[in-house]
Amino acid sequence: METRLPLEVRELAEHEVAVIEGREPAGKGFVRAMWQLQRDGSSVLLVAWLGGEPVGSGQLDGRVDPPELKNLNVEVDHRGSGVGTAIVRAAERRLRSGDRLAVGVGLDNPRARALYERLGYRATDELTTTTYEYVDDQGVRRRATETAETLIKGIP
Repeated sequence: METRLPLEVRELAEHEVAVIEGREPAGKGFVRAMWQLQRDGSSVLLVAWLGGEPVGSGQLDGRVDPPELKNLNVEVDHRGSGVGTAIVRAAERRLRSGDRLAVGVGLDNPRARALYERLGYRATDELTTTTYEYVDDQGVRRRATETAETLIKGIP
């Protein structure tokens, strides 16, 4: 009989930075950058843990109004298992009743959009196009342009 480990979503702790960083491709620097923002008090990285393994994360960015959940990512083997929902719910719990939470969803990502809409996020028709550089899973630096729509939810 398979025992299912409990999923826990919590704020990134300093001793966890090296654990997650060790799983990133060389040169990515994502978790280190998120840790710096968190130390500055402008952002929080919420990490989903299954046992001792990080299986997803999302950045709650407080530098914008309303706050925005960005960089939601779930490890491929754990997609569709409730990890993304747990991270979104954890972000919502950090806000006060009456606050709003924004999420941006790429126009080419219908699966993520379905998740957000299922959780009560509504379209704003506000589109943004961003060009950015990133390091892919093989450690190759790439440039991408993405158009996303902002979805908003009021926190009950």
